[in-house]
Amino acid sequence: MPPKKQSKKYLRKLLLKATILGALCCLIWYGWEYTKPVNFPIKNVKIFATYDHVEQKPLQKIVSSYLDNGFFYLNVIGLKQQLLKLPWVYAVSIQRQWPDTVTINVAEQHPILQWGTKALINPEGTVFTPPPSSFPKDLPIIFGPQEKEPEIFALYQKMLLTLEPLDLVIKQLVLKSHHHWEIILNNNTIVYLKEAEPITQLELLASLYRKVTAEHDKPPKSIDLRYQSGLAIKWD
Repeated sequence: MPPKKQSKKYLRKLLLKATILGALCCLIWYGWEYTKPVNFPIKNVKIFATYDHVEQKPLQKIVSSYLDNGFFYLNVIGLKQQLLKLPWVYAVSIQRQWPDTVTINVAEQHPILQWGTKALINPEGTVFTPPPSSFPKDLPIIFGPQEKEPEIFALYQKMLLTLEPLDLVIKQLVLKSHHHWEIILNNNTIVYLKEAEPITQLELLASLYRKVTAEHDKPPKSIDLRYQSGLAIKWD
């Protein structure tokens, strides 16, 4: 192909690329001009929460700090991450509703246990740490090494199932430094178990409990199953 023809073909390709690039730039500019926050401000925010423990003002403050970006540029991921940092927030869902509304659903943590004096545990066994002043009263309490939390939580659930036929529940479960378990039941009886195989020991107690307490009007003060065979019961 002659040099002039090659040059013209090259110029046509270059012109086509420039035209396409210019069109894309125009589209981007027009898209920004059309969708920029001033044209599509967020006018309505609907927040659904029970506010049992989540405080309304901190929640609203976080939400307000994200609204200036407008409907199209709302940072949904960032807003969700910030809301999840609030101590009592368990889950968050955010939806944009055309043309100017944002709906936020906030689910609160539901604690079933208190872990020591500084944390709570939800039904999934996840530890979370709201201010101790906000802890619900009368939650069962577990004391033990932090690194053993999943293991002790699983053991607690098995213990509940073992005691369920007796209509007994655990108020407090402690792994003592002397390698034994101390359980305080809802009838205030204290149960002592060896650290090893506590469920086997508790099953023995469950099988004998009604027999050994049948002739007494009050529950025992303590039941000790740390013996090689049998148990020791103390009454008031």
